[in-house]
Amino acid sequence: MAFQPSDFKVMLDATGNIQCIQGPNGMSIPADPGNSRYQDFMAVDTDQHLCARVTIPEPVASTAPTQEERITAMEDAIIALTGV
Repeated sequence: MAFQPSDFKVMLDATGNIQCIQGPNGMSIPADPGNSRYQDFMAVDTDQHLCARVTIPEPVASTAPTQEERITAMEDAIIALTGV
């Protein structure tokens, strides 16, 4: 099966740097200048921008308690319930 350039997405970070090239079948080409597939892809896409650009959203900071905080809360609850 031959893929078309439009089947691929150029995945960018929030600053516009290429992170990887994502293919239609779940494959991924890492953004590594030493990778011959990446070089071949960029030789075509850089000049013509045939592929969609998708910005990967910044990760949202977790508000969940840390494991240490959960353990402390459990210990406090045990002490409150048992008095020990």
